[in-house]
Amino acid sequence: MVINEKKTGELFHKNGVGELQLNIYYGCDLVCPYCYWQVEEDWVDQITVYTDVAERLKEEIGSLPKHTQIGLGWKGNPYTSIEREYELTRNCLKILLENDMDVTVSASRGNDIILRDLDILTEYKDHVKIIMEMTRLDIVREFNETGTHISFEIANLLHQKGINICTTVSPVMPGITDVEKMAAALPGIPVHIAKLDIRPGTMWNEKTLEYVKNYYPELYPQYEEIARTGRDPYFESLKAKYNGTGQIRAELPFWDEIPEI
Repeated sequence: MVINEKKTGELFHKNGVGELQLNIYYGCDLVCPYCYWQVEEDWVDQITVYTDVAERLKEEIGSLPKHTQIGLGWKGNPYTSIEREYELTRNCLKILLENDMDVTVSASRGNDIILRDLDILTEYKDHVKIIMEMTRLDIVREFNETGTHISFEIANLLHQKGINICTTVSPVMPGITDVEKMAAALPGIPVHIAKLDIRPGTMWNEKTLEYVKNYYPELYPQYEEIARTGRDPYFESLKAKYNGTGQIRAELPFWDEIPEI
């Protein structure tokens, strides 16, 4: 993995519904085959570190109204592995919360680095929401083999500490992600699900079909059919069964937009 250090340009970015996003890191060291962010420039197998982001935030935080909603992790996991060294997410969290902002942290892969910040997260738990992604392929493989993964253990611990947390299974991969089994391992924690998009002509169509062919060849005809028709009977059955209520919810807890092809 390549690590690029650079100065922050524009500090905040707005997503499609106008919410402020602070990117501490940009890029991904995982690159799941179904991920549509891989079309972004300088995003695959590399992380850009905005080394001055905490200093810039400290300088500019006074211009924001109290309780402005700020998102961390729109285009880069704030708890990527190198956060252990840089501690930029911890520093930015402290600045935001000490200045009465409301923060949503989107962690695209669970690891124990987030536990380092339990002191901050618990002290300001009324102003923090954690969204933890549970569909990374290493998580799914280990969960299918053992019934657990450190991501589940962390999510449950945060929940027990009274921190507002939800999880996402995005996308649901038929025959690979058992959503109801995953939800059972996350008692009391909402599980938001999203449909797999592997439209023909996309990079993620080719990579997802290749992945399934290599690791789950018995499912390959099913995924070819999903790609061809856009229909996903497993996801539709979950959506009909839970209908947006209860623990499993067929909607994401954040704004999202898949790039046009």
